[in-house]
Amino acid sequence: MRVTKSQIIHGVTDYIQNEILPQLGGARSMQIIVSIGANAIASNPKLLDAVFGNQLVQALLNDDGSGTYDLSGLVDAMEKSIREFGSFPIKVPPIPLISPTEFTLSLTAEDVSAMRRRIEGEIQGGI
Repeated sequence: MRVTKSQIIHGVTDYIQNEILPQLGGARSMQIIVSIGANAIASNPKLLDAVFGNQLVQALLNDDGSGTYDLSGLVDAMEKSIREFGSFPIKVPPIPLISPTEFTLSLTAEDVSAMRRRIEGEIQGGI
């Protein structure tokens, strides 16, 4: 299934807002930082140009230059590697006055599968 960059961004940010943020519980500073990041990406997709421009990501997303991507290669590779080697750590740097320390979120294979479902749900008009 081919998806646009916008559908990928909306699916991922929807997952962050509806699945990740509630799991952070009472960690208000973490919720604020993650929410700011998701909102920034949703409002300015150019923030992810470096990710989409990476040659490995382009190859795994089967970027044919049409403006659409096939998620299967990237998602399958991520799920397989995470299952084999453990969760994928995402380091969130400290932000003065909000969170003075760095923290790490862990992305599991189930998280990757759930994000894929959210992205594919964007094609069908949302979940």
